[in-house]
Amino acid sequence: MFGLGPLEILAIGVIAVMLYGKRLPEVGKTLGKSLAELRRQWATISRDLDVASQLEDSGQPRRVHSQPVSRYDEEETAATGPIFDAPPPSAPPSA
Repeated sequence: MFGLGPLEILAIGVIAVMLYGKRLPEVGKTLGKSLAELRRQWATISRDLDVASQLEDSGQPRRVHSQPVSRYDEEETAATGPIFDAPPPSAPPSA
């Protein structure tokens, strides 16, 4: 286990008890959930990379979407803010 011997594991356990005390079960549960989520994400990334490498190896062209992702360019939008008139030109100060 990570190249740690029994004495090192015992030392880590003693330090954990001294630091966390009564909260140790809660910390362990949180750490376990975090490690499980990390493993799930790692498996997802690994699976996605495998699929991508298989697609590249198969020589099949990738599908290109025919529809634009955003239809914002197709819509005409009107200005919705208030319209201000330009201020009248002011006369220069006389000297």
